[in-house]
Parts: sequence; structure tokens; C-alpha cells
Amino acid sequence: MTFRGKQTRLIAPLAAVMTAGFLNSCNAPTSNETPSEHGDLKASSAETEAYAEGLYQDLCATCHDGTVTEAPTRQAIEMLPSRTLLAAMTTGVMAPQSTIMSSFDKEILATYLGAAADDAERRTRDMPACKGELTFTEPPRWNRWGGDPQNTRFRTQGQTGINASNVAQLKLKWAFGFPNAVRARSQPTATKQAIFVGSQDGTVYALDTETGCVWWEFYAEAEVRVAPSIKTDIEGLPQTLIFSDFNANVYAISAQTGAEVWRTSVRDHLVTTLTGSPTVFEDRVYVPMSSTEVVSAFNPDYECCTFRGGIAALDANTGERLWTFNTVEEPKPTRLNSAGTQMYGPSGAPVWSVPTIDEKRRLLYFGTGENYTAPANELSDAIIALRLSDGKLVWSNQTIAGDTWNGACGSTNTNCPEERGPDFDFGAPPILTTLPNGKDIILAGQKSGMVFGMDPDDGGKTLWSARAGMGGYNGGIHWGMSSNGETLFVGIADTPGHHMTVGPPRHGVHAFDAETGEPLWSTIEEKLCEGRETRCFPSASSPLTATDDLIFAGSLDATMRIYSSKTGALIWSFDTLTEFNTINGVPASGGSIDSAGTILIDNKFIVNSGYDKFRLQPGNALLVFEVPDQTGEAP
Repeated sequence: MTFRGKQTRLIAPLAAVMTAGFLNSCNAPTSNETPSEHGDLKASSAETEAYAEGLYQDLCATCHDGTVTEAPTRQAIEMLPSRTLLAAMTTGVMAPQSTIMSSFDKEILATYLGAAADDAERRTRDMPACKGELTFTEPPRWNRWGGDPQNTRFRTQGQTGINASNVAQLKLKWAFGFPNAVRARSQPTATKQAIFVGSQDGTVYALDTETGCVWWEFYAEAEVRVAPSIKTDIEGLPQTLIFSDFNANVYAISAQTGAEVWRTSVRDHLVTTLTGSPTVFEDRVYVPMSSTEVVSAFNPDYECCTFRGGIAALDANTGERLWTFNTVEEPKPTRLNSAGTQMYGPSGAPVWSVPTIDEKRRLLYFGTGENYTAPANELSDAIIALRLSDGKLVWSNQTIAGDTWNGACGSTNTNCPEERGPDFDFGAPPILTTLPNGKDIILAGQKSGMVFGMDPDDGGKTLWSARAGMGGYNGGIHWGMSSNGETLFVGIADTPGHHMTVGPPRHGVHAFDAETGEPLWSTIEEKLCEGRETRCFPSASSPLTATDDLIFAGSLDATMRIYSSKTGALIWSFDTLTEFNTINGVPASGGSIDSAGTILIDNKFIVNSGYDKFRLQPGNALLVFEVPDQTGEAP
């Protein structure tokens, strides 16, 4: 996958922002001088700042000051504390790219760039603690990434108190500011009593649904960018919260107290990472595996590539690994690149999104990304079905063959495959739903801008296909769709820059007949933010959430929009690009809404705002909206 998931999801945290990992390909050479060669460490602050600025200009500016649009800006980097930046360069994703720097230089640079964030952190107020103990009285209201194991992201009228007749009354109830963050990409899950959400600095919070006070905090090893899944007890009440971090750890913690139950690493490769949310079903956890090797490929001296995408199945009670399925065979030496470095293949075919459960057929469905290197295999850019019991392949449907691509194709080209494919992943998970005629169908959306209907009873055979957008590195269909079985609702993020797009951009939301693929309506948004320094597109990149009469769509232009699901008419909007008075006293602003979708609970909707990749608008806000004076209680 690429600059979207690959750098959206992929390049992401370098432990933080440098996580975006472009130092390697863009750095100018520098010496590995030791601290003693720099003279007296007690030099004046002005001299130290001048030296640190020189490091930045030599090593970082080429990428972060505008040449590489996918790299986070200096402004975004300076919103992170020095310890996060230093971790990125020493033990994080950027460690291999930072080997040309001495430990002294790394510390000087991190301290210089993180000075403002360090000061803000020191002044951060204590989190407001809830009184008493967190207890649960009913099953989760929104569980997993998709709200259900089939990833439909759909709520009926009986499951939400927000509808077309009262949506105009929506008001911001409270906002929560994530400390040490320039993005808010972990989609929450929720019960009546608590909202569970991860953050960029690795903290997982349990927040009171009504007031936003903090029930507990858990500190993961690295950024948590996924939606937690809630494992329930025999009575259906929340018991365990299961999630993963950027360092490929999977955690199970008590939903009531945040105490750790178990922790397991699924790092089968040096640069394995977890971007797609794990899904819990029965007593198993299914973990999608992706990597940052697409970024490693920038380095001409890197032996590209050996990562193998896949799914790992864990015991939900112990964390023990039960089986692993890989999307490519063991890579073998192929050829030397133009720098004389050995290349390997096949590789890649990462899994970027949450798997989908088919309880009736006892199957697991998921989509894959492109191969990083040749030869391409038959499981890249495909929808795949595995047996839940043992992970054996049942069928696959590849929609684009020969798609080999990695990050070098956008810069040095040294490790870029000769095929230079389009990098049209399935970044959004497939939806399993039932048509009005009673037949089940799989609905899949691709970064190519194409949507597909597939037959789960006929080896995943394509029943229909239709074009929703022009496609691109960041979509087409980027993070997710929604369906009620009758209609498929599609968000399109046709950001520019791709060499294999088809037609004009179609930013916005679109509806298709789920049975036939016939287009029903389209609402294409116009760009309204020409004055912003950050890149700004009215793209519905984030996953959609739909109800009987509404569609909730977050956009890269920082606007939260609600449309009529019947006609596509825009009926409510809110500009999140503002500074909020937060419930926890942490300075917070909204920004681009990208990887995390809206969740619905009672008469509330909850959304994260802020995304610092690709020169989009940073932000660190969790926003809770409510229709006042209505209970909206689900039965």
C-alpha cells in the first residue's frame, strides 16, 4: 500500500511524527562525530540552537520543509516532545535511517525540535479522574472497528437516537485533548458507561461517556492507532479490551480497571507493524499484519524486500498464537538493484485493515495490498477467505494482477520494481451483508476507485463492479464503506498525484445498489479552503458510518458532514478546525479527519479529529456530539 496507508498507515508513527520516515531517503550525508569533536558541551544556548538548526537543515529540511509532500511538516514535528523524537531516532522506526547521526546529535536535535512541546507538557493539567469504580450494566454499544463482525458500520433506528428529524439539534457536548499528539487516529469503541480510545503517545483511555472524566489509563509501548475490540463475558458484559500498537504488540487488558491481562508480540519481521484493528470473535483474536518496509525501500542500500503480509490468530484468553497465514511465500534472491544491492521477492501484500467474520460459513475475509517487489503473486490486491479454525486458504479474488510498488518509486527509484504498479491496495475491509432477496454478498472497495460485489458461495466470484472514484495513492476508497444490505455507501478520497487515475476527482459520498452495483446518487464536494497552508481536500477519506436515514462522513478538510442516506443531500456540517476547551485541560484543536470513523451511541456521535500526514491538518481532539434533551436509549 502506499502513501496513504503506507504512509498513512504505514509511515505513520515513527514513534511519533518522524515515524513518517523520510530522513533516510532525503538526508544529506553528515559526519559521525563524537560529542568531544563538537567541543565544550556547555556552549551558549544560542550556539547550541544554531548547531541544532544546522543538523535540521542538513538532515531533515529536504523532506520536511516541503520537497516531499508525504513527509510531516516541521510544524507537526515540533508538536511532539523531545523524548518521542529521540525514541523515533534511537529505537523506533527511524532508527535505521538515523545511524549516520551520533547519539549526541540525536539528543541535540530532539531537544531542539521538541522544546515547545516539552514546555507545554510540563504545564499540562492532571487528567480529571472519575469517582468510584467503572461498572458495566449491558453489552457494548459500539464494538470493534466496524460496529459488528461483518464490518457494516451501519446502525438501525432502534440503535441510535440521532435521525433526520433531530440532526439539526446536534451540539458539541465535550472535547478531550490527547497530550503529546499531532494526530487522533484511533477510532473509539464504546459502552453506555465508557469510551475506549488509544492515542499517538501509546496511552489508552477509558473515558466516561457522559462527562469525559478518566476512569483509567493504560500505557502501551508505542502508538495505538487501532479501534479496540471488547471481549465480553458469558453474560455479554464487557470483560477485556484487546488492541495492538505500532510496534506489533497485541494487548489484552481489563475493561473495568485497565490492568494488563496478557501481551503478545506478532513481530515476524524487523519492520512488522499493526495498522488494521484486531477483531475478536468467540475466543480468538485475528490480527492483520502490515509493515513499514515500503519506507525502508527508499534506501538504495537496503535489501528490498522480505516482509510477508498476513493474519495471525491468537487465543483471546492467553495471547498464545494459534496459526499464521502469510500472503506471500518466503522471499528469495532475485536481482541486484542499480546500486548493486541484492533484491528479494515476492514480498509485501500487507493487510492494512480489520478482518471480517462470516459466522455462517466459518470464514475470515480480508483485503491485501500490493507486492513490494517482483515477482508479483496472486494474493496481492485481493480479497481472501480463510478458514477460521486453522487459517487455511479457501479462496481468493485478485482484482489487479502484477501490482508491485514500494516507496522508492516516488523518489530514488533504485529499489522501485520495473513493473512500477499502481499501488491500488484494498485498504478498506470487505463488508459482509445480506441483500433484500436473502442472499449474502461481500462488498469491497479499492484504492483504484472501484467497488465490487462478490459471491461468498461461489469462491468469491465477482458479481458486479463499478467505478466510484478516479483512484489514487490515498484513495479511491481509502479507509472504509458502509452498507445496510440494500445500499452501499462509499466515501471517495481522490487526492491528486497518481499516474494511473481514471476520470476526474469525485471527492464526496456515493450510493450504489448493493445487489447490482447500479449507481443511485453522488454528492461531490468542492474545495473550499484555498487559503490554508496545509493541503486541503474535501475528500471523504475516513470510513463512513450510516443509519436508516443518515450518513456520517469526516473529511480531509477538517469538516464533519452528515448527509441524507436517501438522496445524498448535505443536512449538517461542523468545522473541526478550531481550538477546543477540553474536559481535561489539554490544549487541543481539530484537523483533517482521516483514518478514524464516526461511532454512534444513544443520542451521541463520537469522532476523532486531526491527521498530520501528507501535509494535512494536524490535530489532537476527541469530539462528542449530542442531540440535547433526548434519551436516544437503544432497546
